Amino acid sequence: MEDAFLGKELLLEIYSRLLNPTSVCLANHIVDIECGPYASEYFAWNFNSGMAAIDGILAHLLGRDDLLISSRNIYGGAHQLIHDWYAKAGNLEIAVETFDGYRLEDFERAWETIRERHRRRLEQGRNAYLYLESPCNPHGYVLDVPAICKRAHQDGIRVILDATVGTPFLSQPLQREDPEERPDFVIHSYTKDLTGTGTVIAGVVIGRNEDMFLPKGTSTDRISWENTMFWNVYYVKGAFLNADAAFEVLNGMRTLPHRMLGKCINTKILASFLAAHPDIDVHCNALPDDPNHDLCRQQNFLGLPAPLFTVALETVPADAFQRFFDSLAPVFSHMISLGQTNTIVSCPALTTHSELNEDQLRACGISPRTIRFAVGDEDPSDLLAFLTQTARLTIDPVLPGFSERFPHGSDVDQLIRRCYLEAHEGYIRAKPPYATRLA
Repeated sequence: MEDAFLGKELLLEIYSRLLNPTSVCLANHIVDIECGPYASEYFAWNFNSGMAAIDGILAHLLGRDDLLISSRNIYGGAHQLIHDWYAKAGNLEIAVETFDGYRLEDFERAWETIRERHRRRLEQGRNAYLYLESPCNPHGYVLDVPAICKRAHQDGIRVILDATVGTPFLSQPLQREDPEERPDFVIHSYTKDLTGTGTVIAGVVIGRNEDMFLPKGTSTDRISWENTMFWNVYYVKGAFLNADAAFEVLNGMRTLPHRMLGKCINTKILASFLAAHPDIDVHCNALPDDPNHDLCRQQNFLGLPAPLFTVALETVPADAFQRFFDSLAPVFSHMISLGQTNTIVSCPALTTHSELNEDQLRACGISPRTIRFAVGDEDPSDLLAFLTQTARLTIDPVLPGFSERFPHGSDVDQLIRRCYLEAHEGYIRAKPPYATRLA
């Protein structure tokens, strides 16, 4: 019993709020699918929400007057937490900087300026951290995470990555052969696609074993037990995941590959259909002419897009836009979430990113007429037909012929068939030979 309280015996369930066996099972499972051959090097702590996981890792790492650099497009709740609590006078008063773009050169250019601006802070021994989200909310764009991580590590910057939107189906940042190309910590909101049902709220932080836990009284040449995430934050803050929620997440994760494949296919179909309309601006890296397309092909499994993208209807008058958006329900749900079996639409400026000011929204590519599609796994024909009919009823009266500019008939059938065949054939080709399962 004493060993259990010292953290030397994890298999003795002494206090279910801390280390219930179902939560430990889930932690082991997410490490297995996220880290693959390197799973033995990593450990995970489950939290009672994705935001609790984000707060947990930030609370663990950030000290007073530290510097946090963030990629531009992150979840609005994370933006609010960073700016309204960690940067707040009287709290930790950290310095927060943001970099635009998605490539290594974008980060390098920003880091050069940021480092000079905060030279005195850094010379006084304060630490710099990098917070990334990829694929990012709301456009689903991906960052060159391996290259950015490697460059950040050269200057001693530890990297936190929110990989919620992509899930381990689309990318496995902790499976890079070069450890310098891996983020130091990976965050997931189980609430979204990992569970897939929308019936549970949960989150997780994954990190290297010695960063996450050491038995009380022990140390390595790099870290002492009291500075690991377990003793520094997880043990004392109380944001633990209960066993019932952990069980729901485990059940949902059983169908992750099948759900994600269908959603990614539907994303490509929906984005291509909408992009064919001359008056709709689509931000989705599934499209060959999208500036993020090449990175999507490089970073994501089979080059598939994340099931998240945006469209802007800037030419549609405000009243007609509101009628169109409201009328998309119930086929397109208006829930404030993503990663569920049904397709969800929202206006980020009014919901997920409502805490950003006008300049920040503009920098994120979000306008009052931006719609975010969190794509589900329904029959895409039903979605496209309903969307066209909705435009006919709500937009055509003020912009005659608007709905007629969508693809129709056999063109839509061919689009759906092509996207399905390309993705499924690629998925089959990517699977390892059967004989390897018997080796």
